[in-house]
Amino acid sequence: MPSPFVWFDNIGSARADTTKFLKNAFGWADQDIGPMTFLTAGGQEKPFAATTDTMKDVTGWVPYLEVDDLASATAEACKHGAAIIAENLKGPPPLSAIPEAHRLRFGNARRGCRGL
Repeated sequence: MPSPFVWFDNIGSARADTTKFLKNAFGWADQDIGPMTFLTAGGQEKPFAATTDTMKDVTGWVPYLEVDDLASATAEACKHGAAIIAENLKGPPPLSAIPEAHRLRFGNARRGCRGL
């Protein structure tokens, strides 16, 4: 079974420093597109992660899981104790960010939007 994790954001106040560290430590290529900097590894065509500026009450790595139905998966996560910090965000892929579900931060991305 392929990994359900399809994207990772690193959210924080030191975006430029974080990007530089990840680029230098792991050899990841960076591409600043304004609101975020895409990270690409080992000659891949598409990015797998991004560094982004601080979001209210969210810092660090946030993994995103691919789901078939974004609304249902988000509702199910809330039913089990998650709280929404950003819902139905536009831009590839459509997603909702859900922090601190029992100390686990994650987001859901609609299935079929793997990669950008």
